[in-house]
Amino acid sequence: MEKIIEMKTLYLAHNFEIRKKIRKWELRLESKYNINLDNPFYDTIQRTDMLELDQMRDGSREQREYFKNRDTEELVDRDLEKIRKSDGLVAMANVTRIGTPMEIFFAARILKIPVYIITQKYTYHPWIKKYATKVFPHRTAFEQFIKKEFGLKQGL
Repeated sequence: MEKIIEMKTLYLAHNFEIRKKIRKWELRLESKYNINLDNPFYDTIQRTDMLELDQMRDGSREQREYFKNRDTEELVDRDLEKIRKSDGLVAMANVTRIGTPMEIFFAARILKIPVYIITQKYTYHPWIKKYATKVFPHRTAFEQFIKKEFGLKQGL
């Protein structure tokens, strides 16, 4: 008799600059495995700006102006709420900005939910060692972990 594993939701912490690459990876994993990766850039109904932002050249003056004028309180509160509703957090931490470390700290220290970190660069950093539930050197290692822990989607 096959063990049925309840689908888990992991908040997907990563920076804006790698969002398109991570989105492709996220959708591939969700189509194969019994897991939901909650992407703060693309899986937020209230977030209507991503289509517009994705059409701008990354790093352009137009994008910088947008970021300068956005409602940061709403954005941060929305991300924190998504983390609160998650079963854990997975963070892409090879090239990080300030948001990803803040999300890691909030999930690990305040909420005390599992934190999985994918990084080659910071594997032995004291903060990573302190707050990561598990560290993976690359996305493939994380995928092997979720396959084992959460299983394939039904019917695959």
